[in-house]
Amino acid sequence: MNSNPVNIFNSNSLFNKIIPIHSDSSNNIVFVSPLYGSSKSFAVKELINNYNQIVLPFTESKTVHEIKVELNVLGLADDLIVIDDFNLESIQEKLTEISKRKRFVLITTYEILNLKLPNKEKINHLTTKVAVGGDLKYDDLIEYLNLLIYTKDKFVEAPGYYSQRGAIVDFWSYSEKSPVRLEFNGDFIESIRYFDSESQRSFEKVDEVTLAGAFQNQNNDFNSDVFDYLNNPIFIASAYELNNIKSSKEEIIPVVEEKIKPKKKKDKPLDEDEFPEPSYSVPIISESESENLNQFAEDEQVDKPNPFDYESKSANWIIEDELSSEKRIELGFSPAPSINSNYQILFSVLKDYAEKKFNTIVTSENELQTKRLKELLSEINPELENLIDSGKIKIETLAIKEGFINRNEKNLILTDYQIFSKPYRTKISSSKKFKKSKAKSFASIKRSDYVVHEDYGIGQYAGLETIKIGDTNQESMKILYSDGGVVYVNLNYLALVKRYSSNENLKPTLATLGSGEWLSTKAKAKKKIKEAARELIELYAKRKSTEGYKYSPDTVWQMELEASFFYEDTLDQAKASEDVKSDMEAQNPMDRLVCGDVGFGKTEIAVRAAFKAVQDGKQVGVLVPTTILAEQHYNTFKDRLTQFPVRVAALSRFQTKKEQKEIVNLLEEGQLDVIIGTHRLISKDVKFKDLGLLIIDEEHRFGVSAKEKLRQIKVNVDTLTLTATPIPRTLNLSLLGARDLSIIATPPPNRQPINTNVSTFDALKIREWIINELKRNGQVYFVHDRVQSIDKLADYIKRYVPEAKIGVAHGQMKPSQLEDVIHGFLNRKFDVLLSTKIIESGIDIPNVNTIIVNRADRFGLAELHQLRGRVGRSDRQAYAHFIVPSMSGITKKALRRLQAIEEYTDIGSGFNVAMRDLEIRGAGNLLGTEQTGFIGDVGFDLYVKLINEAVEELKYQDFKEVFKSLPKIEERTDPTIDTFFEIGIPVTYMPEQMDRLNFYTALYSVKSLSEIEELKEEMLDRFGVLPEVVKRLVLTATLKFYSSFALFERIAIQRKNIHIILPRGEKEDYYKVRFVELMRFIMDEYKDKIKFNQQKEVMKLIIENKFEKAEDILSYLITFCGRVAKLFGNEVKIKLETEEAA
Repeated sequence: MNSNPVNIFNSNSLFNKIIPIHSDSSNNIVFVSPLYGSSKSFAVKELINNYNQIVLPFTESKTVHEIKVELNVLGLADDLIVIDDFNLESIQEKLTEISKRKRFVLITTYEILNLKLPNKEKINHLTTKVAVGGDLKYDDLIEYLNLLIYTKDKFVEAPGYYSQRGAIVDFWSYSEKSPVRLEFNGDFIESIRYFDSESQRSFEKVDEVTLAGAFQNQNNDFNSDVFDYLNNPIFIASAYELNNIKSSKEEIIPVVEEKIKPKKKKDKPLDEDEFPEPSYSVPIISESESENLNQFAEDEQVDKPNPFDYESKSANWIIEDELSSEKRIELGFSPAPSINSNYQILFSVLKDYAEKKFNTIVTSENELQTKRLKELLSEINPELENLIDSGKIKIETLAIKEGFINRNEKNLILTDYQIFSKPYRTKISSSKKFKKSKAKSFASIKRSDYVVHEDYGIGQYAGLETIKIGDTNQESMKILYSDGGVVYVNLNYLALVKRYSSNENLKPTLATLGSGEWLSTKAKAKKKIKEAARELIELYAKRKSTEGYKYSPDTVWQMELEASFFYEDTLDQAKASEDVKSDMEAQNPMDRLVCGDVGFGKTEIAVRAAFKAVQDGKQVGVLVPTTILAEQHYNTFKDRLTQFPVRVAALSRFQTKKEQKEIVNLLEEGQLDVIIGTHRLISKDVKFKDLGLLIIDEEHRFGVSAKEKLRQIKVNVDTLTLTATPIPRTLNLSLLGARDLSIIATPPPNRQPINTNVSTFDALKIREWIINELKRNGQVYFVHDRVQSIDKLADYIKRYVPEAKIGVAHGQMKPSQLEDVIHGFLNRKFDVLLSTKIIESGIDIPNVNTIIVNRADRFGLAELHQLRGRVGRSDRQAYAHFIVPSMSGITKKALRRLQAIEEYTDIGSGFNVAMRDLEIRGAGNLLGTEQTGFIGDVGFDLYVKLINEAVEELKYQDFKEVFKSLPKIEERTDPTIDTFFEIGIPVTYMPEQMDRLNFYTALYSVKSLSEIEELKEEMLDRFGVLPEVVKRLVLTATLKFYSSFALFERIAIQRKNIHIILPRGEKEDYYKVRFVELMRFIMDEYKDKIKFNQQKEVMKLIIENKFEKAEDILSYLITFCGRVAKLFGNEVKIKLETEEAA
């Protein structure tokens, strides 16, 4: 990004005509010619230097968010306040922010001008300031929170909640956009920090915050307006919009959250298969009447527009007047010429304006696209190359939305969003990286969860219990086994216990202690997994030694195709795309797996690869598991490749026998370039003239025989496999060597966010949602997860929305029937697809931008996320409506989490646990479906660990030749540390068992020193100053970490002596080399302090314990272990490579 993007041209002189409004007096009105494209944002950038408060109203919420992003790009991030959500909770927080700030740019909708707001004075009176060192005492604060009707909870995850942990009080005030953490020292507030509700980690220290009750709990008079809250603001508004503001009564009263009505005894709970009639009577309507009704409804809704009386308001106005008049100041802006993705038009526009001596700038969204455009424009047209080299046409990285012409200054700005008709971003990828909770990254184990202990098998977790170990009491994990067996796991062995999860929701059978069946189950699983892994690696080795076709480097056409991609390339996607192309340009055949969530741009990578192959005269086969997907991919490929001479066809049962025959003949003659089809594609009669690339989508959904046929084709043909089931991160690392893997983990920044709301079942609302979508020629998904009542619901919708054509789809229909319905929907024969959740995976229709999910309370978070991901695939605003039986059913927290998934792509633990079922699918599919049974036997985590072990063993033993360049295997032991003094986390310090278990596990399984520091920091942040026993626990964990690199097996710290146990006698390598080095080192450095001792098989070092304090012992041992590790050439990891990369 440019250091100062606004200096692209001299915007100063452009806006000098506006600025002479006296900044100290209000109610100046200036009429100007319209500010087209992004010129309005540049104007704001200039005006903010002279005015402290600027208000930008727009007609719709989407524009509000686009302008927010654009002003962010122009460097005004800290000055922006957005109001487009007019519910009370949101308004309260924004008004507090406006009152607190002197300088800001408020971006909002025109609705705000007529909005009645609570009285400013009263609000200020009801809002208390809490400051560091202030005189608010601990008990007074708690009393005040209760007075304001705040709810006490274990964690604070939504406004109106508070929690206490020792000297720390967390609360989320209705007047703040983040929750707040106060740390007391006695009755004195020592620090105030904002924290992230998801990870519970602080991210910003402040001196003061506000605390307020909820608006709806105050009997407030709504008799103020936005002007009462502003101080001499300047509005930039459109004359047309100001004259046509709809003033409807409803808009003025802020939305109050639905109150939960107590159930009367007589109320029968709603039957699952009943759909409530509206509480107010609505005549049932015939289709002909419905036309009139719609017309009538539209007339009703549109209140007669009233011109807004801006002259009476105390504010300055810059009014864009669309019609020229004497009083209008001409700024000289006009819209940029339209290009519509047509390169010829682009060249002639650029040439034309260069001849007119215009200063031309083409802006692009990121460095990658800037480089692409420079190369592309230079290569296609030599004249343009000269203009770019001479600086008459500049290509700059600046993600602004729309270009404009400024005749006065002779400037032409074109943006790549406009050139290629891409949607603009509506959210900023968060630069504020919240610290993640290290402890929470472990799949949290709750009481009565099933767990897997690596040595004892599947048991049931019964909580933490303090038991006596040696001389001290220590918290241990209690696990119950069958026949009353119990195992206590102390801190040293927590890493052996993992939460049991598998794809089936069956209850696992508890293992019987001492029976040996667990060991045989584990051995059997490991043997099978190793066989499957061997097959995978053999195939890989075979391909590496085969010769394939070497593709030529990228052409200009390839660049044209890539530059015109609808979405912005993310780094992941650009890398995956480059990897695929360099694989194709290499001598060996490609076999790459591209893994990424729905809508992250996998298909685009396939399109680019296919196009590359076709340019070298090769044919491309795209194999998909279902007819619907074939149709979908066919449409995508056709759309993306229309401007090039590429012939694309689809082959599935949607083509008639005659058409199929024709396609097969053309394919054999080489008249077709890209063929997309289901398993029909691997039938005997389908022959390619020259197949160069095979693309397989969701390979795991094909049967074994289909896979075998594929394998025969695949050996020397380049193969690209796409999958949406994520692969567990732990597996990526070990498979990196054994499989070419590209992972796309981030969505494109300009994917449109989805407007999500939750409400109760209401026929009229449903009618309104469907009608609104149909008005813009869109289609609707309606998800209802009960097959037995789906037809009943279809009749119900027909009654209220007779003009909508409804298709019904569910899993109990015959596959052919189901496909016909979905195919009909794809080709717009139906407006509404009413279906069970079969649409959760794989159906992707850009024209569907509203999804209604009935009984959303029955779905898991990950499912709702997946379902919602079905819409929002084009540049239109998408809507997701979740219907619940009553608002009490869905918690505020669940709703907030759903919104959080929307805001951050990287979301915390609860969602990760829900994503595990997808990962389990992914891991099972990696080694072929026949292996997935073992996930149920040994649990997912252990299964992944066994795969890792199997792959490592094979890489380092049987396939050493294939993997010559492997890094040296890391030498580490897993030592246990026993102490005579107490270590642990007191209940008084950390009340929640789950938290304590998470921290124990995290501390005892760290992979780098920086992780220990982070965990220490997190405890300090969330629970306050560390007590002595916790400090010792942290030191013990550090010692465990260091001693693992010193290759010790165990350290026992007793009152008289400290015993350090060395590896067992069978470790020959250790005793041949390491032991000799260790002896020499101890004789030289620790001659009188450390003695060697051997009893039977066990060799140990003994140190006399002369230390005063536990801390001294631990520090001494840490230093000693560090020196031994260095002696062995084992560098102790300060940071992980992944951390450094991040």
